[in-house]
Amino acid sequence: MRFLNSRSAVVIAFTAALLAPVPTHADDLTMAGRMRLAPGLQGTRNANEQTERVTRTFKLGPNGQVDLANISGDITVTAGGAGDVTLEVVKVARGRSEADAREQLGLVQVEISERPGRAEARTRYPRSERRSTNVSVRYTVTAPPGTTVEARSISGSVRITGITGPVNAESISGDVRIEKGGRVERAKSISGTVDIQGVKLDGTLEASSVSGDVRIRDVDVRRLELGSVSGDVEVGEVTCQTAELKSTSGDVEYTGALQTNGRYEFRSHSGTVRVTLSGDVGFELEASSFSGSIDTELPITIGGTGGGRASRRALRGVYGDGGATLELTTFSGNVIIRKR
Repeated sequence: MRFLNSRSAVVIAFTAALLAPVPTHADDLTMAGRMRLAPGLQGTRNANEQTERVTRTFKLGPNGQVDLANISGDITVTAGGAGDVTLEVVKVARGRSEADAREQLGLVQVEISERPGRAEARTRYPRSERRSTNVSVRYTVTAPPGTTVEARSISGSVRITGITGPVNAESISGDVRIEKGGRVERAKSISGTVDIQGVKLDGTLEASSVSGDVRIRDVDVRRLELGSVSGDVEVGEVTCQTAELKSTSGDVEYTGALQTNGRYEFRSHSGTVRVTLSGDVGFELEASSFSGSIDTELPITIGGTGGGRASRRALRGVYGDGGATLELTTFSGNVIIRKR
């Protein structure tokens, strides 16, 4: 996983990726006019708020694909039965008056399209800059567990629970949370926390945040690639053969066992690197800190195939059978190794 030197460059690139044009189809262009909205406008909470609600059902089968692209609002996807996919879209407009809120509500459209095995929903805001549009849109989806899910929101959180098919989830200003999933391929946020729990994947799990923490727990994967620019990276109770954890200005923490022949690289620029190990697999260690210290309660044998060294800020040696490779690096923080 590579991090750009400029945080602004990261934000621009990530935003561009989310806003990239999506190929259109003939039936997409007229879908907004065919949507069945709930009759009338429903006022809620106060006279200056108006709501529209639409529910659609798609017969995609147990392994269909759902692609969701929202702008201002949350996306929630939950595993349901083995049959249909249900999408509920709720638009909420707030204005200076009831008439103003009603007018704004009509300016924001949700385009829904369906073709064999695939459904798409995209929020479209007016391009005119003459007035502000205070409208939020919430997507709530129930889908078969094996559904492939692509979910992106610019200003909103994404939460996906119980989906065992391929999952890609992204937000610019919001949290990303995935629970009890299967093939989580990518989870990213610019300004939010990325939280993944209960995932099993025979492949690589990639998760990152620019201004937020990345938290992984109860995960079984072949490879982890995790990083944050301005946040902590926390990993607990995981099984993985290879792990690459990085933070620029946050701590990196790993709690769990190592695998024989596994390789684990944990790096921070201005944070602490903390490893709390369980299990019996040993490791070859390369640890260093430029202006911090190295603290280990494990008996490290200085030596090995690459030679050995030990000082307050650098340590190279072997613990136990040396079955795994452990590289721990920080510039201005400490390296801490503990046994659970």
